[in-house]
Amino acid sequence: MSISTILACIASLAQFQACDTATGAAVERANLNMASSAASAKGNRLDQDLRGTIVATPVRGAPQPTYSDIAREWSGFYLGGSLGYGFGESRQQLDRGNNHGYDEVSPDGFAGSMTAGYNFVVGSGLVAGIEADVGIMNLSDDDKAVFDAHGWKSQFGPLWGTVRGRLGYLFGDSMLLYGTAGLAFMETDNWTVGNNWNESSWDGKMRTGWVIGAGVEYALTDAWSAKAEYLYMDFGKHHGYTEDADPYWYDDNVSIVRVGVNYRF
Repeated sequence: MSISTILACIASLAQFQACDTATGAAVERANLNMASSAASAKGNRLDQDLRGTIVATPVRGAPQPTYSDIAREWSGFYLGGSLGYGFGESRQQLDRGNNHGYDEVSPDGFAGSMTAGYNFVVGSGLVAGIEADVGIMNLSDDDKAVFDAHGWKSQFGPLWGTVRGRLGYLFGDSMLLYGTAGLAFMETDNWTVGNNWNESSWDGKMRTGWVIGAGVEYALTDAWSAKAEYLYMDFGKHHGYTEDADPYWYDDNVSIVRVGVNYRF
């Protein structure tokens, strides 16, 4: 074999090996590109799945208060205070011939009290309790001429109070709408001065009667609450006789509109 032939064979072999190497590199690059594309597609699908899971998962709000939470918040002993406006009516009847009879006045003014009570939750949303007030009031009216120039002055207070039951319903866990009823007491000073002492009538004493009302109380915190309330107190008729044995009576009632706060222990 000639040298030229040997050289030609060596050149052909080298060319074949270079081609084979280039082909292998190309195949390897293709495989790498396919793997990268598959990984990228898999990552995209995973990212989409995760986003879908996050979107589909509902966001949970604050936990709702349970029955025991509400019972614990509203049950127990409490103290409070209130301020308000009182307006009443005092009616008088004096039987003395044909020139005496019926008249009325409307005392009004300030009323305030201290309160103590106890609540307990008796069912789903129902709150029952007992509450007592003791306070001062100053309800009065201008002097009024009645009958044949008698002078009438009416004043309610200074001492007053109530002992009442309460029954209400909770709206949510914060607002209590309630009704209340019980016993009431109040000092009165109804004084009608006649033309002489024998014709005068007087009703100055501690009176007792009944009370009814309604209100709304709102929990500001676990311990503090604010309330707005209306009370109507009726003390009925008080009968008496003048020194001349003329019969008379006074009939008193009072309405109180007030706001206050309570602190539960």
